[in-house]
Amino acid sequence: MINQGNYAAAVERLNQVLATDPGNEKALGLRALTYSRLNRLAEARNDLDGLLKLRPDNAPLLAMRGLAEAGLRQFDQGMADVNRAIALDPNNAAAYLGRGMINAGTGKAGDALADYDRSIGINPKDSVAFTERGLAEISLNQTEKALLDFDQALVLNQSNDLARAWRGLTLLLKGRGAEGLVDINGALERNPNNQAAQLGRGLALLTSGQFDRAVVSFDQIVGKMGDDTLARMLRARALLALKKPAVAMSDLDHVLGVRPGYPDALALRGIVWSAMHEYGKARDDLDRAISRKETIESYVARARIYEAQNNPKKATDDFRRATELTPTGVFDVLAQAESKRKIQELSKRLPCGSGQTGTCL
Repeated sequence: MINQGNYAAAVERLNQVLATDPGNEKALGLRALTYSRLNRLAEARNDLDGLLKLRPDNAPLLAMRGLAEAGLRQFDQGMADVNRAIALDPNNAAAYLGRGMINAGTGKAGDALADYDRSIGINPKDSVAFTERGLAEISLNQTEKALLDFDQALVLNQSNDLARAWRGLTLLLKGRGAEGLVDINGALERNPNNQAAQLGRGLALLTSGQFDRAVVSFDQIVGKMGDDTLARMLRARALLALKKPAVAMSDLDHVLGVRPGYPDALALRGIVWSAMHEYGKARDDLDRAISRKETIESYVARARIYEAQNNPKKATDDFRRATELTPTGVFDVLAQAESKRKIQELSKRLPCGSGQTGTCL
């Protein structure tokens, strides 16, 4: 039943076994595995607690409990379990996977990536490990690598809807909407509550100009995902498009409270400050964002401020820099198209030097 994915029936049968034989280690282990597959992690951990009382030095059980605790965001307990599992068995792929998930959950994406690499090196047939490595790569803006990992996760397991949803979301963020929607719709058909797919649907609505519907879609997942940073930032974009900058600001302040100095959030907050005509605050956020990470959208946003302050030279410099960078996503693509138009417009307003009269193109 487990191999066929019929987890509900498997739990029912295992419950019957354990009702008459509560100490049946095989049944407890299988039920813990089944609960994990059903994402009933607290119940999985309870079964593993019982097993580990019987076998306290069992590395696979410690690794499995660490994975459950990582999913429950019980990071201290989880780290203790996976580190103990690794000490007992340095080639335990599941333990490195669990440690990677804990590192990712605590904002250590680089450390997580190293753990996922080690896990995949030991067991290259684990679809979950490729999915989690793809998620770490997304957080490090390594989108091309992430797409390759999501592809491999789906080669190994076509039923991996987390990988499918995140592949679709990544494709949408890169501006490959038609491909992305195929994955998003497929994931939602199998599970309408797939949060990554819901996020992708909201992004599709946002980029197609359906801002009210996008906000409704993001509202369903903000505060419910383990890390809702991206959902809040996309909702802020939709709210800004609806001319609600103050509401958008609250989402961005929340993101920066969780991830201080995050350049993408700083850049977007700068755009919101600019929409509120708070140009000093906008410049401060955009300067900080650009110093950490150059993006086309950041330069275009700062150029708009220079333009509003009647400084066409600095505006043109930023617009020109925006044309030199390679777009990293759909919002960069849109911003770069604007920058090319604005350079032509602003350059006609710049006076020629060396005592000449007229304007320079």
